[in-house]
Amino acid sequence: MNIQNLSLIRSAVVLLSFSILMLACEDSSTSSSLDMQTDQSSSSKLVAPASSDENEKLLSSSSEKREPASCSSEIGTKSASSSSFVNKKPSSSSMETCYKEGMAKVTLKSVENIKIECPNSLTYYNRDLQIFYKCEGAALIEFDMPPCESDGPVSSSSGASSSSIAPSGHGYGTLLDNRDGKSYKTVVVGNETWMAENLNFYKSLDGSIVLDSTFCYDDILSNCEKYGRLYQEEDAVKACPEGWRVPTEEEWAYLRNTVKAENGVEDVNVPLRAVGAWEDNVPATNASGFSAVPAGYRTKSGIYDGEGTRAYFWGENNMLYYGWILSRQYELDKESLIRGYYAYSVRCIME
Repeated sequence: MNIQNLSLIRSAVVLLSFSILMLACEDSSTSSSLDMQTDQSSSSKLVAPASSDENEKLLSSSSEKREPASCSSEIGTKSASSSSFVNKKPSSSSMETCYKEGMAKVTLKSVENIKIECPNSLTYYNRDLQIFYKCEGAALIEFDMPPCESDGPVSSSSGASSSSIAPSGHGYGTLLDNRDGKSYKTVVVGNETWMAENLNFYKSLDGSIVLDSTFCYDDILSNCEKYGRLYQEEDAVKACPEGWRVPTEEEWAYLRNTVKAENGVEDVNVPLRAVGAWEDNVPATNASGFSAVPAGYRTKSGIYDGEGTRAYFWGENNMLYYGWILSRQYELDKESLIRGYYAYSVRCIME
């Protein structure tokens, strides 16, 4: 066999090898594309809740769901985030259930650009967008959910008071604040009726009232749901609904003395504290029903402190406003200084 024939054979072998290699690459590319489509299809599937009463099982996603690119999302009043890490329930099944009051741990209304960090165990409902939110691992899931007919927003009728009281179980009444539709427990101590929860009002439904000197502890919205809002003096004096107001020094003292006498205790804080809300293993029975929670306070410079260990409430004395402290060191006692630019909790008392 001469050299020319050997050269031709070698060229043919090289050409054949190259053709085989190209066919293998094309087959691999086609297979990868099909796998990706299958994975994306499975990741988009969400399972609707079996029942609207099963709050903890409201939303679940396929175990094949792709991990999100980020772990947080911002929610606005106009439209929800459309980023790749927010999975939305298809609208075709959004009417299979409706939102009932209390299903979400945090209710949002008239707020903009609220950032939800995932993972966390809280559930959220945006009344403006009518969307339920829940973290699934690091992914934020959103579910279209209009309110049930019986749970629509509360509006005040013409000529009606801005608040009303209805009796409920466990010795509590209910204060309905028609300005924003929120309701609060109330409790009778001696011959006076108090709110048994901290006030959480800053804006009326119609926008006619807006308080701009109120804060959520650490600027976290869910803390307003947990503790109520913290108010500077300017807004505290006008925050209570019609027929209610900030308690006077005499009324705070009457509360303290009455609870102490009725419960036969040396430390009045014990029957005033909400059970399970305080750190440092301080004793708490809430025998009075007052349900004091350690909401802390905000300083003039914007520093938050006291969460878990202290409660501060506004009180009035001859048109001057002081804080009333409840902590391990203070037995529901009045501060000696006026701190108008500090932000404290508000407990309204019926006029």
